[in-house]
Amino acid sequence: MSYLSVISLDRVKNYLRIDSTLTEDDAELISMINGACRFVERRTNHIFFTQPKTYTGACQVKVYDYPIVSIITSPAPFVANYSLYVVYPDVKTVDLNVGYGAGEVPDELIQACLQMIKVFYYESEKQVNSTLIPESVKESIDIYRRFL
Repeated sequence: MSYLSVISLDRVKNYLRIDSTLTEDDAELISMINGACRFVERRTNHIFFTQPKTYTGACQVKVYDYPIVSIITSPAPFVANYSLYVVYPDVKTVDLNVGYGAGEVPDELIQACLQMIKVFYYESEKQVNSTLIPESVKESIDIYRRFL
């Protein structure tokens, strides 16, 4: 899977009011989709599509990524759930499937990505633009942060 399965190129073109027949900027728009989604994922630890990941620790494993779909490691280790992370005590590695299924990513995170793409596309060359991440985007995604 890719970020295009979360936010399609057609949806971005519609959001930016770009005619769907214009294809000259498609590669750049796809790059912007990938960049915006990766930024939001890294800032919140909400993973946009299901994928296997291996986590390691010295004597326990803390996982901040969300949502955890399933445990691949067999036998399944004991788990302690906290509000912002999950702890697997007494293990050094754990293999998990993490990430949202199709259509499950919260709308606020998708809208944050779309707003970032809009800024990337239309405002990146303006001299008055001091940041490419609007404050409204930061506020929206901060609600979903899995760490402080």
